[in-house]
Amino acid sequence: MPIGARVGVVGAGDTAMDCVRSARRVGAGEVHLIYRRTIDQMPADPEEIHACLAEGINIVELAKPAALRVAGGKLAGLVCTRTEYRGERDDSGRKIPFDVPDSEFEIELDTLILAISQHSVLDFFGDDTPVLTSRGYIEVDPETFESSIPGVYAGGDVAADGPSSIVKAAADGKRVAAAIMARHGSSRVMPVAEERPVDLHDMVVRRARREYRVPIRFTPLGERDGFDETVLSYTPEEAMREARRCLDCHEICSLCVGVCPNMALMTYEMEARRFELPSLAVTDGAIAVAGTESLVADQRFQIAVLTDFCNECGNCVTACPTSGEPYRDKPRLYLNREDFEAEKSNAFMMFSDSVMEARVDGETHRIEVNGHVEYSSPAVRAKLAAGTLELLEAMPGTATAKEMLSLVPAAVMYTVLQGVSRSMPHVPVAASEGTFVGHPGYPES
Repeated sequence: MPIGARVGVVGAGDTAMDCVRSARRVGAGEVHLIYRRTIDQMPADPEEIHACLAEGINIVELAKPAALRVAGGKLAGLVCTRTEYRGERDDSGRKIPFDVPDSEFEIELDTLILAISQHSVLDFFGDDTPVLTSRGYIEVDPETFESSIPGVYAGGDVAADGPSSIVKAAADGKRVAAAIMARHGSSRVMPVAEERPVDLHDMVVRRARREYRVPIRFTPLGERDGFDETVLSYTPEEAMREARRCLDCHEICSLCVGVCPNMALMTYEMEARRFELPSLAVTDGAIAVAGTESLVADQRFQIAVLTDFCNECGNCVTACPTSGEPYRDKPRLYLNREDFEAEKSNAFMMFSDSVMEARVDGETHRIEVNGHVEYSSPAVRAKLAAGTLELLEAMPGTATAKEMLSLVPAAVMYTVLQGVSRSMPHVPVAASEGTFVGHPGYPES
């Protein structure tokens, strides 16, 4: 369609970048990208922003659209108001722009494109629309991705937290497929990649040497009149060289351990485990199995936090390649009973290589491993088989008939206890009474 010589695009995401670069390619002489914040706050990929600037796109920062000027029934210009920062930030941490009084100015335009948001169109559901989140995405079960409509699954940009990446969308698709197969009793076994041995020495050596990224080649600026690719692909040799830079973080990361000045974070080793745990309910004063739930822990090397050594400096947050908060996210081990009980969740106390307590939703749970696993919580007491955590017997505590009881806390404690005590025998443990610190093999010494 004819767009005229002067095009304006309102937005700052990847779609806005596509619009301004495409407008230049189909003949626009002046292309303006209008944004109410500054370039450093743009959510678009930095490479896209750099390409816009290189191709001569005019980025109008700190400009908020206010009105359209129309002449002869056609768009003639966009009236904008200048904005400014005053030091305040929104809930996501982004700077908040405020209008500058009496700062209106106009950008002459023939065409205006809005690239400010994307919303899912769900009218094809008719009257049977699934339950949506507060942000307008389809609410789904976090494990199976099934929506509130039985048999309807959703993932990727349309579900849960909304748009993320094509990698996450592909992963959601695989989990949806697995959930559908399981629901219909498929006997097909999903292929499992052959596990290769991890050479820790080789990993350490590779991490000690900096290998720079293989440079990306681009189409020269003078050859970007059409819609051919601007980013050129690697040769096979370059692709292999780039792939060899991988540090195998899915096998072992532990960057947070290396940057902790107090050595509060530690790497421990565990066996890959998958537990099929019964969901329990109280029926006529007794425990009955009401379903199953799975818990998978398949990464060999894990991180735990010795909270008594951690001053929450944030080094681990800065170093985390997945933007996590290791000192908060990873299992937190306590030596002090008072500190432990002040926590609501993700708090653990080891008393020996066979006894552990944990705080779960404000309550204390406990396991003791002695031939089998004795698990106790305010709601239930259970005896589980060591290794598989198969339910051997159970008795209700304070649980009522309306409550569903989960054994996931027991499986989490068992996994952490087995991994830490077997691979890190030097880790200090708490005494049964008070705050005495002892060796896991000799807790009473």
